[in-house]
Amino acid sequence: MTASVERQRSITWTGPWRPAELGNEYTLQVTYRQGLRPRIAVLHPKLALARGQTKLPHVYSDGQNDICVHRHEEWDSSMLIADTIMPWISQWLYFYEVWALTGKWLGKGTHRLLPQHAEEVLEKFPEK
Repeated sequence: MTASVERQRSITWTGPWRPAELGNEYTLQVTYRQGLRPRIAVLHPKLALARGQTKLPHVYSDGQNDICVHRHEEWDSSMLIADTIMPWISQWLYFYEVWALTGKWLGKGTHRLLPQHAEEVLEKFPEK
């Protein structure tokens, strides 16, 4: 496990993470830059796709190097990453493990980049 601070504007934690006792172990990197959302990368293992799928669900454009664990309004910089982001990562990894086996994402949520969620996102967060 490592942690590094860059000019007091960002901090990066890298280490092993197991979402549940019986779950797989992952190597994660969580980077928080002042004023931005935490960026979460699954460094290891390479995440497998569910049968018939061409990309991972609930990730940003960098795929497993930037997973999406919360809606924009659910987190702000006054919240502790240990109390919010880390449990949300565990939940995302659980949903991923089920999805990889079944092809069904059990988690809720929307994502601006996914066409099937675009209408719901635009209703809640209209573009200015």
